[in-house]
Amino acid sequence: MRDRVSATQRTGTDTLPYRESEDVDISVTSAEVQNRSDLVENEYDSSDDELYSGFENTLRKHSFQDPSSSDIALSLFERGLGSGRTLLPNHSTDDLEEQAIAQLNNINHDWIRRSDPRRLTPSEKLRSIFWRGLDFLSSPLLTRSLKCAITYFLASLVVFWPPLSQMIGSGDAKHLAATATVYFHASRSIGSMIEAAMFAEIALLYSASLSIVSMLTARLFDELDLIIVGHAIVLIVFCAGGLGSIAFLKQKMKLATFNTACSLASVAFASVLIHEGSIQRGDVSLSKIIQVSVIVNSGIVIAACVCILCFPYTAIAKQKETSNKTMKIYATQLSVMTQNFIAGTTIASEEFDILLRSSQSHLNSLDAHLHDSKYEHYVRGTVEEYYIQARLVESIQQLSQHIGGLKSSHAMRLRLMQGGNGYRKASCAELFDVFVHYLGLHMSTLVQILQNTLEMVPYKGGRLESPVRVDPNVKETLVLARQAFDNQRMSTLQQMYAMDVFRSSIESNNEAISVFVEEIASICGQFSYGLLNFTDGLLHVITVIEEYDVYLKAGRPRSWSWMKFWDVPRSDGRPSTSDGAVTVPQELSRLFSDDSSDLKFAKPTAPVPVGLRLWRALRIFRRNDVKFGIKVGLGAMIFTTPAFLSATRDIFNHYRGEWGLISFVIVMNISIGGTLGAAFYRILGTVIGAFSAYMAWQVFPANNIALPIVGFLIAFICFHIILSGRPNTVFGRFILLTFNLTALYSYTISRGNEHEDDDEGGLHPMIGEIAIHRLIAVVSGVLWGVIVTFYVWPNSARAELKRRLGIVWIRLGLIWKSDPLSKIPMLRDSIGPSQDVGLREEQNLSKSLLKLRELVAEAAKEFRLKGPYPIKQFNVILSVTEEILDAYHNVNTMILRTSKSPELNTDIIRYTELERKELGNRIFLFFYLLSSALRLSLPLPDNLPNTEHARKRMIAKVNEFRLEQVGNAPVGNEEEFVLFYSFILATLSINEGLLKIIAAQQQIYGTVEDEALSI
Repeated sequence: MRDRVSATQRTGTDTLPYRESEDVDISVTSAEVQNRSDLVENEYDSSDDELYSGFENTLRKHSFQDPSSSDIALSLFERGLGSGRTLLPNHSTDDLEEQAIAQLNNINHDWIRRSDPRRLTPSEKLRSIFWRGLDFLSSPLLTRSLKCAITYFLASLVVFWPPLSQMIGSGDAKHLAATATVYFHASRSIGSMIEAAMFAEIALLYSASLSIVSMLTARLFDELDLIIVGHAIVLIVFCAGGLGSIAFLKQKMKLATFNTACSLASVAFASVLIHEGSIQRGDVSLSKIIQVSVIVNSGIVIAACVCILCFPYTAIAKQKETSNKTMKIYATQLSVMTQNFIAGTTIASEEFDILLRSSQSHLNSLDAHLHDSKYEHYVRGTVEEYYIQARLVESIQQLSQHIGGLKSSHAMRLRLMQGGNGYRKASCAELFDVFVHYLGLHMSTLVQILQNTLEMVPYKGGRLESPVRVDPNVKETLVLARQAFDNQRMSTLQQMYAMDVFRSSIESNNEAISVFVEEIASICGQFSYGLLNFTDGLLHVITVIEEYDVYLKAGRPRSWSWMKFWDVPRSDGRPSTSDGAVTVPQELSRLFSDDSSDLKFAKPTAPVPVGLRLWRALRIFRRNDVKFGIKVGLGAMIFTTPAFLSATRDIFNHYRGEWGLISFVIVMNISIGGTLGAAFYRILGTVIGAFSAYMAWQVFPANNIALPIVGFLIAFICFHIILSGRPNTVFGRFILLTFNLTALYSYTISRGNEHEDDDEGGLHPMIGEIAIHRLIAVVSGVLWGVIVTFYVWPNSARAELKRRLGIVWIRLGLIWKSDPLSKIPMLRDSIGPSQDVGLREEQNLSKSLLKLRELVAEAAKEFRLKGPYPIKQFNVILSVTEEILDAYHNVNTMILRTSKSPELNTDIIRYTELERKELGNRIFLFFYLLSSALRLSLPLPDNLPNTEHARKRMIAKVNEFRLEQVGNAPVGNEEEFVLFYSFILATLSINEGLLKIIAAQQQIYGTVEDEALSI
């Protein structure tokens, strides 16, 4: 036994090579595949007889094999490992780039695995340094930072190169070209740049419209001798309304490219509203608007050209590359989990944790790359190909949910083996070993075929024109392998049901034994059924690949019909990429009560009070994004008011108040924590940027050769910070923006008119005073943003986190309280899945959990006298909540699958109705108590509702149902119980998860202050 387990563990470990880099590369060598083959072939030979010595008589008595399925499985296994043509992937790389990466990985692994680096020979040290240097110089982060620095350097030539500067014309806003390249950096994919440029043009058009209408309004009231009224209208309608609407849309869209466009719109509008002066005078002047538009567009054009011409990459290629990497990660995860399930060993390791994080990162990247690739397909005229790729990405992502189900089954197996007394552990090991004896070889065979298939699909490489990899034998092989495994799985489970331990548990009416054997049956059945679900998911992936191949063989027909904006765009087949608000199901409150009579929830006949109707009509103003837009608009109006008062206008302009307004709009965040985090780094970045500009000017005063080179070096460092992916990367952006406002602005006015900007030195810029002015303006805008955030509709991330998490728990409890299994008869009667609250809620709750992760990060930035915010505990709570939601997904998947089966007997569903209802009520009560304690910031009481007893009674009821079916035939029909495998595992996961949440919540609120209970 020990030899077999250690061999499995070694194989599981060997399949996990990784690199600690931005993308985890999962590489499998031919030797490792041979090791896997040897393991599977040797795992069940005669030398393993001592493994089963404890229950040799049981095996001899109940030994059974289906010859047909066994022959099919072994035949497929030989095809998969022996042919080397169809199923065995070609592990030799296809191009020099992949060979270099593979060689680099091997060198890195050799270096890491050496216990004592000092024993390296000089040649080995030199080789290691060389490859590490090559790895650094070829890293994507370095090349992306270099692209952005080149873009910034070229845009700064609008200021420093006289012919180009004269072409733009006179004015002190030429530094906005470099500013535009900071926001619209060139390291994007081509699709992302297309989207960013589109949003930028919309933003410029919007800001120009606000500026022109503001001028016309001021001019109209000036002619009426009511200039003060005109200024008030401009402040209220266009300043507050315009900037407030920008803030609202920024929160509504939640797109990085749209956020940068909003910042650009704020910069352009503020420059005209305050600095240009036409609105204050009541004049209409389009020169400033045109000049700002031309300068900003020049920066965008430079960024787009560098993006396309210098180290270009497409989102389509990145999506294909990421899809291939994701499938390879799936292959490794599937192999490791199956091997450890067979051996009964844990998969918890640092390597596997890295693999899980890499898998989640790749899944998130797939969404981003797919979103950006849409614009590339629009330009290329291959929109139809985008729809096919969208379906392919969706099918690939769905495989991760099946991986989660297998991981849950494996975790439950370990839990049963580790719990209980010695007799229970021995019995548990015996039952699992019987299951492995009958089905282990077939599981290994199926997983090997799945693994080989995963490593081949979906694309032949990760380039723009890489076609899909299609092998006509793969799908046929998978179908036959699935059939063989399913037949043997049915036979194996029937043999388990026919064992003496199952029959004795039924006949003895011992609830503890009945629960025990049913839990084991559910784990074995669910894991084996999970492999079938994964196979079905992979077959769906291959079906989409075949559709894609048909499209490519048709010559990739092109069409630009999307430009016909007057036609209604198609909506089918296109995934939703927006983070829409989580909607509340209609009449969700019905689930709070068992009394669902029409009389209780009938529409009241009494008229609704006017106040209540008004309160409902004003519901939109209670939304956080709407309140955020309103308070940003009000804050901007108040901050800008001194620019329209004659007594304060000069000093406001002297200290460049427009950049204070811009800083206020940019630093504002919907939560207190988000604003505080951005405020600190905005001020720190401004100080560093102003100091850098001051020192550069002192060393190279008005030098149009040295200053752009210094700017290039600073830009490279700043973009390296921005693109590093670490928290608070905007810190680098603030440094670079302040450098623009100081050094580039100073050079601009030094080449301007004699009386232009003479308050800051004119032709002889006072660089120190300019830097101080920028610092004062930015700090004042940031501090004003902090004040508005704290005192105008404050939205604490900590309070919002508790509110949203509490509601998520309530809705999770309501899903279970609704008894999803009771909906199967309605689904079979064509009522449809929309009747099931659980099926409707799953996607909404997944979106909510993503937002909760953001709130945890923002909550940690809020000021707290009680000490550091318990981020670790809240992350544990969110992770457990996600695991519970995964368990819900498994149940929902089984409901949809089994409801379509005409052979399903729903008697067991009706037989266990009362027990399920009791369990659902207890789980809902548990979630309700957790939510209440969280909202009140109080610890949980000692005596909590016991879900374990209710769960065991339900499992015993399932076992009792078997008792009624005892006869000449084997006990029960596996298809009748397969749904309950998922259901029982879900209850196990929920029970374990609730205990973990309680432990974490007790750590957070274990100590009660006296004032918490004061009245």
